[in-house]
Amino acid sequence: MRILIKKDPRYPLDVKEIRSIAKSILSNYDLPDEIELSINFVGKRKAKSLNEDYRNKDYIPKVLAFPMNEKGPDGVLRLGDLVICFPLARKEARQRQRMVNEIIEELLEHGMNNLLREL
Repeated sequence: MRILIKKDPRYPLDVKEIRSIAKSILSNYDLPDEIELSINFVGKRKAKSLNEDYRNKDYIPKVLAFPMNEKGPDGVLRLGDLVICFPLARKEARQRQRMVNEIIEELLEHGMNNLLREL
């Protein structure tokens, strides 16, 4: 299981913890051992731009899911990409008086449900 994580260095995220959360969520699904998931943490402008470009929606989303669900020649099932708007996750954490990682876990779960519903 490969979890690829990309983030802006300004975002105080523990990549190991995020990877562990993602693996824990994925373990609830009946998936092959050889899978790959990409998680990208972006800012508001990038999240809005992606939402406009790919969904024709004019707002900043908290999470976007871009399913791939293709098995490559190497036998790895590529689930797709999750894009999480870190500033919105942080804002929601403050509003709900929760830890940012708790909100990120909720967003990961929601995004993975969207990615995996087509499997």
